Amino acid sequence: MVQQTRIILIDDDQDACELLKMQLENTGRMSVNYSTNGDEALAVISQELPDIAILDINIPGTHGVTIASSLADNAATSKIPILYLSGMVNPAEAHDMGKGDDTPPLISKGSPIEELIAAIDTLSTS
Repeated sequence: MVQQTRIILIDDDQDACELLKMQLENTGRMSVNYSTNGDEALAVISQELPDIAILDINIPGTHGVTIASSLADNAATSKIPILYLSGMVNPAEAHDMGKGDDTPPLISKGSPIEELIAAIDTLSTS
């Protein structure tokens, strides 16, 4: 049996979380847990220590960028790769924005699921 990439998805839209969970788990290579509350996200991540954290940037309460910063500052979570997910940018804008050396990749919620899967595959092998 192939070891699955353990993913935590943090997004305030429960319907989006459930859809992404289903799509990612249908690959057979990923298991997904999600939280719709930015304030609870750090506790969930600290408990689960996932292989990858997918963070919506605009979450009520604690924003995705704040969560990413907190993860980076904690020795137990600092090595967890982060991928940002945002509905505030279109796919072309996301592609142009996610090119910094220290900047986590950014995927638009409007991008095809294959783009998100490819980004996860890249992070899980690096």
